[in-house]
Amino acid sequence: MKALSNPRWHAAGTVLIGGSIIALAVGFGHDWAKALIAEIVVLVLAVGYYLLTGSNSDVGAIYGGRADERQHLVYLRASATALRVMLVAAFVCVVVTIAVNDNYWQSDVIGSLGAVAFLSCLAAYGDHDAGNHGE
Repeated sequence: MKALSNPRWHAAGTVLIGGSIIALAVGFGHDWAKALIAEIVVLVLAVGYYLLTGSNSDVGAIYGGRADERQHLVYLRASATALRVMLVAAFVCVVVTIAVNDNYWQSDVIGSLGAVAFLSCLAAYGDHDAGNHGE
């Protein structure tokens, strides 16, 4: 059981579980042959993540749970950039779906959740002692 608590398995396990859920949804929604292809892709990605987390690189250290302060800062900056890209993509999707008079609730949910999560995290992780620095 100790081997499963190794941070090296976390990224691979997340990919395997999340990807398997998506493959199952593909099976129910489309075709079980396509679901099998999706599951094979998931297995390849999970093995790739496992191998990546063992590598001696910034990405391997971040996904493998061995990140130092500099690598953690890289991770935070990458997360912030990913959030910005997601919000821009959701906005573009909303504009396009409104222009073609289609249903756009999915993009609205993505953008709204991203914005709420960002603002909540700013409030939760912000500097609560900012007013006390001059005293």
